[in-house]
Amino acid sequence: MTDASLLKAKARQAIDAASATLFDISNKMHAEVELSFEEFKAQAWQCAALKAAGFTVAEGLGSLKTAFRATMSSGKPGPRIAFLCEYDGLPVYGQSCGHNVVAAAGVGAAIGLAKVVKEIGGEVIALGTPGEEGGGGKNIMHREGFFEGIDAMMLVYPGMDNIAHSRAVGAIRVQVDYFGKAAHASARPELGINALDALLLAFNGISALRQQLPSDVRVHSIITKGGTLPQVVPDHTSATITVRANTAETLSKVIPRIDACLTGAAQMTGARLERKWPETPGRPLLSNFALAQGFERNLQALGRKTRPRDELSGAWSGDTSNVSWFVPTIQPQMAMTARDVPPHSHEFHAASIGPAAEACLLDSAKAMAMTAIDLICDATLLAEMKAEFAATSVTPPVRG
Repeated sequence: MTDASLLKAKARQAIDAASATLFDISNKMHAEVELSFEEFKAQAWQCAALKAAGFTVAEGLGSLKTAFRATMSSGKPGPRIAFLCEYDGLPVYGQSCGHNVVAAAGVGAAIGLAKVVKEIGGEVIALGTPGEEGGGGKNIMHREGFFEGIDAMMLVYPGMDNIAHSRAVGAIRVQVDYFGKAAHASARPELGINALDALLLAFNGISALRQQLPSDVRVHSIITKGGTLPQVVPDHTSATITVRANTAETLSKVIPRIDACLTGAAQMTGARLERKWPETPGRPLLSNFALAQGFERNLQALGRKTRPRDELSGAWSGDTSNVSWFVPTIQPQMAMTARDVPPHSHEFHAASIGPAAEACLLDSAKAMAMTAIDLICDATLLAEMKAEFAATSVTPPVRG
């Protein structure tokens, strides 16, 4: 075996040796789901494992009490590589994004790289990033400086396929409110202005518009308030709408068309519309192709058959995407479920434990650790990653 092969074998052995601990972390997070920024148990379980593995651990970073940073330095020059851990769940739907697997795989990759880092140089970091499910924890951590000095970072998402150069789409979310006029719905309905009619007309307009939107665009929404009593003409309704697309350019073109549906509904009913679109949509993931190619080679070496991404694979969004424009990043997908098990479902939550989830966890950890070893040992790969990032990223003047 080459030196790199020997180092990778040592890393894999360290991950296998820690497998019982990693499975325990994942299973506990699955059994005791914690919501965004409330993940104190998940933080404690991960930090305990990393401390036991010899890492220096800081629990609580800046304004986020459930964030953490575990580091092990070689004392030698080399890149600083971070494995990101996500661990919050969703209300009702639990670990239906598999964050228990994401977190344990990140801890495992850190333990694997730590086994050889003193031989090869650089620094290994496990970065606990709470509040991914709508909380934007990484955005907060970025604004507070906790991604500075990192040369490359990675995390793996469980799903249906093995895709190294995966995507995550750009997204924007808007709160919509319609204000009408209350009236007795039977005695004097003509004196009312129906805010629910306005909201339903807006939803129907968006549904019709979908037929003419680019194929990568997704629009989804919920009504958060539909009225108060059926005998009262609703005078206040509200909804949350999310729009996603592969590029910021597409989002910028679609948003005015969505907004036209909202304003048209207000004009038709006489209700008053209030909404404020965020100035800056969430960015799509800037996946570093050079780094993804290295990950794919290692994934194939583990016996995983990979496939290229298509227009819609990875049609989700996350706060890793924004930070990926500041630090070279990959967020590969790893096959864990059958093709009829959708993320953000009760079925996916159920699939996030068991033999398939454990295999996904271990292969994710091993492939990340092996890719990190390549990045440290292969000066050409490191240079390619940095050159690609410099050519493709456009860094705004303000972080986050």
